[in-house]
Amino acid sequence: MKCGVKSKSDIFENKKYQDLSGWNVVLLEELKIRLQGHYYDEVYVYTLATTRMDKKTHTVRHMGSGPNLEGSLTTLCTCKHKMRQDQKGDWQGKWILGLTSRDRSKGFDGKHYPFYLMKVERSFDSQKEIFGYLEQNDPCALRSKNAVKNRLGDIFEPISKCSDPLDPKMYKTLHKNHSHGENDSIGWHSDIVYHGRSVPLLVGEKNNTFVWPQPMIRFIKDRGIGYLKLRLGDLLEKLLEDNKI
Repeated sequence: MKCGVKSKSDIFENKKYQDLSGWNVVLLEELKIRLQGHYYDEVYVYTLATTRMDKKTHTVRHMGSGPNLEGSLTTLCTCKHKMRQDQKGDWQGKWILGLTSRDRSKGFDGKHYPFYLMKVERSFDSQKEIFGYLEQNDPCALRSKNAVKNRLGDIFEPISKCSDPLDPKMYKTLHKNHSHGENDSIGWHSDIVYHGRSVPLLVGEKNNTFVWPQPMIRFIKDRGIGYLKLRLGDLLEKLLEDNKI
């Protein structure tokens, strides 16, 4: 399968932020219509500390690897380890909302804005498992997310004889400047095993993923560390079009 023209992921291996091209923006009223029938679904809400506002372009920049929104597919494999471990049972069918920072030092105005919302399609128990799934079902997305070549990638490539998928030694060395490299406070080994356990690796449904590269909708509560669990219908009541505030 050919992936077509090279993406920015291939061209700028030392890029500072993720390439969000390929996502269509959805306004709040359309979002509510598209989410009808899901109002009782669970949604986990958290803040992306790795977001920055580019004042010149009025664009949100995501400087981290998780979630990874490249390749027209959302994966969550290198962020919110505890949240992903805390879920009892299957993640499939659950929703995740990532909010921007509201930190003024990062260019925001003291408000949170939805950055991405996804419904989890499936989860995986190891990087080897998710790598194999994408290799077979979405090689274009895998190429964009491969952490060996992309310093903001979140999919780790197993060596050919990966006997233990929870052993970091069974994976190829990440990009030399990867955001979770040796100088990171957590490090990429914790993306494979966190506090002695594997962490569910999540893939979003393409038709139920929404990304807002610009701050268009406001979340009317202030979020700190940790995460908040709501029903999707309750969440929508906490969202307002920014131009109405």
